Amino acid sequence: MSKMLSPFEEASRLLHDRVNLEQWKSFTSQDLEGRLERLQNILDSLGNPETGYHTIHVAGTKGKGSTCVMLESLLCVSGCRVGRFTSPHIHCFTERLMVNGLPCPHHEFAELFFDVYNKVESALFQSLTYFELLTLLAFLYFAKMNVDIAIFEVGLGGRLDATNLCRPNVSVITSISFDHMAQLGTTLAEIAAEKSGIIKPGVPVVTAVLHSEPLKVIRVKSQSVSAPLYVLDEHFFIQQTTPQYTFRYEAKPPQFPVELTLEHLALTMPGVHQIQNASTAISAFLLIQRHKEQKETKSRIRTAIQNAALPLRVEIVQHNEEYPTLIFDGAHNKASIQALMQTVTDLFPNRRLFLMFGSSLDKDVSGMFAEIKGCFHHVFLTQSSHTGRCFPPQELRVLLALPESEVSIIEDYKDAWERCRRMTSKEDVICIAGSLYLAAELRTHILL
Repeated sequence: MSKMLSPFEEASRLLHDRVNLEQWKSFTSQDLEGRLERLQNILDSLGNPETGYHTIHVAGTKGKGSTCVMLESLLCVSGCRVGRFTSPHIHCFTERLMVNGLPCPHHEFAELFFDVYNKVESALFQSLTYFELLTLLAFLYFAKMNVDIAIFEVGLGGRLDATNLCRPNVSVITSISFDHMAQLGTTLAEIAAEKSGIIKPGVPVVTAVLHSEPLKVIRVKSQSVSAPLYVLDEHFFIQQTTPQYTFRYEAKPPQFPVELTLEHLALTMPGVHQIQNASTAISAFLLIQRHKEQKETKSRIRTAIQNAALPLRVEIVQHNEEYPTLIFDGAHNKASIQALMQTVTDLFPNRRLFLMFGSSLDKDVSGMFAEIKGCFHHVFLTQSSHTGRCFPPQELRVLLALPESEVSIIEDYKDAWERCRRMTSKEDVICIAGSLYLAAELRTHILL
């Protein structure tokens, strides 16, 4: 006799029955064309929950998740009730629907899910993808929880992403580099065009994009819809100070509508790239709060930036005194691996470094391998259990120009961890990167 499922288990089963583009081996932007209209019709039929609160919409190749968490921290310490929709999750999909840093409780999710399931016409409901359905539920959950403001992280690109149905008060584009090229384009300008699809008429845009080619695309789009554009190093400014990952932030009229100077802001999340993410978050926060009376703004910003932390973003863990230092990072393209390597070599200049690496099929593995060459004592090529999109470790080996003695190929990530653990001492550093899925699974396996 089969076990009866709980409401949450049944909701989870129905959710996972949806087409999940995150797990597809390949898909193109054409697969997403026309889908926003369908989702908007559902939102209209449910009373347009996406209009019931202020919103910040965040796109970018890398830095989106960190920027969203920093924004959440800034808004929470200012007394706001804050929703945050981000992806992917680490342990459970309910982590994608956060209110004040807490995931949606299982019973709340089940109630919300079946409320939508019963209200939306069956064929229309069945047509929704995994990500579209979670986005729809986020819109509803944040309205139900009476949030003051919701932060929506783009899943892929921007123009055709399900989150692009939000009604932003501020739009953010964190960075643009090469990733998801099959869907977004093969040049930085093409990728920028997709990401700048989140820019709305008259809605301020904050960006840390510095490369002239994608920045030009963002400027043109902003001008075409009269959206004020605020650019790092033009309208707000940062200067790295000492100690590591401490910085100065400055913004003032006429370049920026709010005046603020903060010295010696300290980050918990390490990396020079996080300074750019923090400056972008602060600038977006200042824009959305500019008409409110703010007391102790400087001290609150300082506290919020220092408190902001996110797993799998150069997450440094000393599990116990007998283990090597562990660094979990979701870096999965050339630019993010480059940022990881800069941070790791800055923090651990005289330590033996080991790498556990896996990737998805659509990633620029050759570009990532170019960044790690000569940095690691030994590299373990493996894969997550999400085998549908995993790059086979044997094929990764063909692209990695290292001697046989410096590389191990172990398909099962748990076996790879055991072999790596036996090879290392407590003075060493183990980096886990190349895939958010791999980093998340190993984090769970090792720490929980």
